[in-house]
Amino acid sequence: MGIVQEPYYICDICGRKKPVSQMAGKCSVCGQYICSNCAKMVGDKIYCEKHVPAPPVKSGCFIATAAYGSPLAYELDVLRAFRDRKMMISRLGKVIVSAYYRTSPPIASFIAQRQTLRRILRNCINPIVNFLKSRGF
Repeated sequence: MGIVQEPYYICDICGRKKPVSQMAGKCSVCGQYICSNCAKMVGDKIYCEKHVPAPPVKSGCFIATAAYGSPLAYELDVLRAFRDRKMMISRLGKVIVSAYYRTSPPIASFIAQRQTLRRILRNCINPIVNFLKSRGF
């Protein structure tokens, strides 16, 4: 008896021939066959890089919220508008926002407890907010 070879598929993303065991499945949006290296998993769904959903938008700008002392500060609306309208439309922007959400909560907690640091940060953030506001955010 001969050795039974596993069937192969070609990944629609990288174009490489892969055994079935290395294929992740089909993109939930476009239906392309994707290998495990190219697949992006979100929950239990498979996506190609082109169709990966944006990370859930969180309402808080953690560090700015700590600096201003309230999630309702007008300045935060400007920063959120910039995040949503500029940052979240590019892959790099999404990566930066995601990294910010992972790393900023403990920093914000530290800032929130120090009045002097909050004042210094507001003085640093205000020019950024004013610049963004002048650009329509």
